[in-house]
Amino acid sequence: MTMADKIIPSWATQEHEQEFAYRNVELFKNEILGTGSYGAVCKARCDQLICAAKLLYPVLFQMQALNPSKDHRQPIRRFEYECQFLRRINHPNIVQYLGTYHDAETNAPVLLMELMDESLTHFLEASPGDIPYHIQVNLSYDIAQALAFLHSNGIIHRDLSSNNVLLNAGNRAKVTDFGMSKLTDGDIVHLATMTTCPGTPAFMSPEALNEPPVYTDNLDNFSFGVLLVQMMTRKFPKPTDRFEVVKIPSPRNPSRTVEAKVAIPEIERRQAHINLIEPTHPLLLIALCCLKDWDLERPSSQQLCETLETLKDSALYERSCQQDEVQLLRHQIRVKEEQLRVKNDLIRAKDEQIQYTSQLIHEEIGQLTEKLEEASQNTQALQINNLVLQNELESKDKQLRQAKQIIDSYETIAAKLQEAIAERDREMQDVYSSKDEEIQQLSSLLYQVPTQDDTLVESDSQPGTTIPVDLVVGSSTVVEGKAYFRSLGSKHIRQFDSSNDRWTRLSTHPLDACTITNVNNVLTSVGGRSGANFSNKLYSYIDKQWVEHLPPMSTKCQTPAAVCAKNTLVVAGGYNRSILTTVETLNTLTMQWSNASCLPFSTEQPSAAICGDEVYVHAGYTSSEQDKYSVIKCSLNELVDSTPISTDLWEGIGSLPVRGSSLLTVDDHLMAVGGLDSRKNRTKDVYQYNPTNDSWQVASQMQVTLSFGLTACLPGNMLMVVGGYFTTQKIEATVIH
Repeated sequence: MTMADKIIPSWATQEHEQEFAYRNVELFKNEILGTGSYGAVCKARCDQLICAAKLLYPVLFQMQALNPSKDHRQPIRRFEYECQFLRRINHPNIVQYLGTYHDAETNAPVLLMELMDESLTHFLEASPGDIPYHIQVNLSYDIAQALAFLHSNGIIHRDLSSNNVLLNAGNRAKVTDFGMSKLTDGDIVHLATMTTCPGTPAFMSPEALNEPPVYTDNLDNFSFGVLLVQMMTRKFPKPTDRFEVVKIPSPRNPSRTVEAKVAIPEIERRQAHINLIEPTHPLLLIALCCLKDWDLERPSSQQLCETLETLKDSALYERSCQQDEVQLLRHQIRVKEEQLRVKNDLIRAKDEQIQYTSQLIHEEIGQLTEKLEEASQNTQALQINNLVLQNELESKDKQLRQAKQIIDSYETIAAKLQEAIAERDREMQDVYSSKDEEIQQLSSLLYQVPTQDDTLVESDSQPGTTIPVDLVVGSSTVVEGKAYFRSLGSKHIRQFDSSNDRWTRLSTHPLDACTITNVNNVLTSVGGRSGANFSNKLYSYIDKQWVEHLPPMSTKCQTPAAVCAKNTLVVAGGYNRSILTTVETLNTLTMQWSNASCLPFSTEQPSAAICGDEVYVHAGYTSSEQDKYSVIKCSLNELVDSTPISTDLWEGIGSLPVRGSSLLTVDDHLMAVGGLDSRKNRTKDVYQYNPTNDSWQVASQMQVTLSFGLTACLPGNMLMVVGGYFTTQKIEATVIH
């Protein structure tokens, strides 16, 4: 698809939202992934990306052209709403929106989304047995996370079912199909009517099936409870009738009875499936709470997330994970043993063939030897008896010479066969040794599977306080209690887990010289360089892969300062063939970048922190000697609303006694760690800023002197200091009160 082919429909608001652009889009309409009442989903290729494409049936547009009534317009309007809806949201457990365009063949709009492996319905139907407990919890948690995100933003899905939950290869769930969704915020345009009953009836709550229907957040939570029962039983929900006819006394004549329709509680309607579940199953209680008839008695989506997160920390969950790993290892061992058995059978067959051939050769040599001896005897007798038979004797001699040549050739063949047999024996010995080692290794892996009280450590991790590589002049951050460090000039990012004191190397980053930070509890890199080319991309570390989860900046640079708070990412300074003063901010809800107030000085590799409502920046490499000791601050709210040409918003605070120090926030206090004084001597001091008298005071001291070190604040106000110049193999850790 060229830029000219890209559609700009009347319902798109491109001046406020980022739209992906592809040079070429190819639809594979013969590879159908799923069908519905109004359209189908097929595979597609956008440039080099394989994705999914949702398109409406062409007959709908023909019907609308013939009769542009409200009923004929409704499927197209829902499709447009879904496109516009997906453009506005971004969450790891919601199918990612990639763009829209017009099909060249039908001129109809097409919705491009990320490609998933299968639906939850297909996964449950194809499973040979009960779904492992930890997978049930993981899938439930992913769906609850998506609902919590939607509900926190005033959104009701209204069509949550197993058909609208998609899975990837790692059995992680994402919610899709937002054609029926509803935005409840009064300031936002409504995307769907509230006068009809959308969704799958088997998953709908009683209030949504009434006339008129009533919609709240708890409508989705009821559907979530139906999903839990379906996952635990692997059976599609088939509730009984909603009402039963009973006889009651007549209001006019109590001596007579009349028939009346009485609503059946939802749990009783689904009792046949509930009876199939073990009563002690932890997810059953959650499902029963969600299936309450009164919506106010159901738990909220945030409560569901908290409860499921508690289940993920349980011993039952750990045992399920370990059993799954043990079964996988045992399966691998059985496969290896079967492969070894087949190879042994082939070896035995070749041995038998070689032995049979060798036996035939020996028999032929014996027969030729007997013929040689007989011929020799005949020759001697002929020489003695009659010289007349000389010609015959010469003929016999010739035959003997030929027989001798044959014998010699067979002896040569026999010798080569013996050598081949010996070489084969040596090769087979090597094979047996190699396979014995493989079996021992697999067996050792099997016995290394941890019990309930053990910790399973990744193979590329190592314990202790020794840093795996030199870490100096880089960036660091903390995500979910784990510290991450990146050194300048390296594409490798290291994770330190204080709970087990282990280092782990993450997947190789596409760029070097990037800055890592925590964006909405997701490890994210900003900027960087590939060879001589600078980058404006942001990569997020999701499912152990670096993906372009956020829109790119307008400025291409390396080593900027990057900090995030209150759904706002601030990127300042950096280098792009010159030292920069630029400041940009990203609203992580609307996914919109804005140019902010410029820094009062240019700086490369600055250090930054957010403390309270203020953004603080400490100059890294800068041309001004005075600026090297400067620390400036700006209100986060004013920074978001500022103009790009102004520098008046930045205010200097008390200068640090050192330069090359690392800023961070510990327990709502601004701290500065290490650095170089005016004589270029490294320091052990950890400084704390006192806003009362606008000064820096020594709060603690490290055991070593360092500058340009990497810092992180771990749980419990544990200040962790890693690397730095001349201290690349040291770790400092202390509790800051």
